Amino acid sequence: MFHLSLPNIVLPKIEARDLIASTSLLISLFTAYWNILRGAKFVSPPLRWITFGRLPNHTLLINFPISITNIGSITGVIDAFYIEFTNLSNHKYERFYAWKESILIGQEFNYSQPEIPTPIALRSGESVVKYYVFHPDSLDFMYECGLHKISLYACINPSQKSVKLYEQNLNIDSVLNPSTLPNEISLLFSYNLIPTKILRVSNYGVEASVRSIIHIAKG
Repeated sequence: MFHLSLPNIVLPKIEARDLIASTSLLISLFTAYWNILRGAKFVSPPLRWITFGRLPNHTLLINFPISITNIGSITGVIDAFYIEFTNLSNHKYERFYAWKESILIGQEFNYSQPEIPTPIALRSGESVVKYYVFHPDSLDFMYECGLHKISLYACINPSQKSVKLYEQNLNIDSVLNPSTLPNEISLLFSYNLIPTKILRVSNYGVEASVRSIIHIAKG
C-alpha cells in the first residue's frame, strides 16, 4: 500500500498592517467606482394621480407628473419619455409618447402644436418634477374598462437605450366619451392620497361632470 505524503506547506504570515492596507485599497476602489465610474442611474416613484383626456377628434391623451432623480455618480440626460398602456385582460398595449409639458386640469389646453419636451439633464443627486401630456401612437386608440397597467420608460442619452422606471396598475371603471360641447375636452381624473398598488380611474358620478371638462385654448 502506497502512502502519499505531502510536504509541509508554510503559509505566509500576514501582518496586521498588510491587512489594513489591503482593506483600505478595496475601500478606495469601491469608492472610486461608486463616485466616478457608476454612471447615471434614474429612479422614479409610481404615479399618484392621472388624467385621461378625449380630444374632439376622439384622440385619447394621458396626463400625469413624473418625479425623476439621478442617484448615479455622473450627470445623465433623458431625451424623452414614453409609456406602454396595457390591457391586462387581453395583454394588448398601446404606446404613448411625451407630447408636451402641460397639465390638463384647471387650465386651457392648446393641442394644435405638439411642443415636444426638451431633454432633461440631471447631475448626481438632482431631482425634478415634470408634467407631461402623452399622445398615442395610434390616433383611433381607445381603452376598455377593467384592469390596465402603465409602464413608464425613459430614453437615456447617449446610448439611446430605454430604461423602465416603474409599472403602475390601474382599475378603470369609466369609459371616456367626447364632450358634446364645442371646443371642450372631456376628462377623467383620479388620484391616491395614500399610495396603493392599484390606482382607480373613475368618473366619480354626476358631481364630477362639470369639473371633467376643460376649455381648449384657441391659437
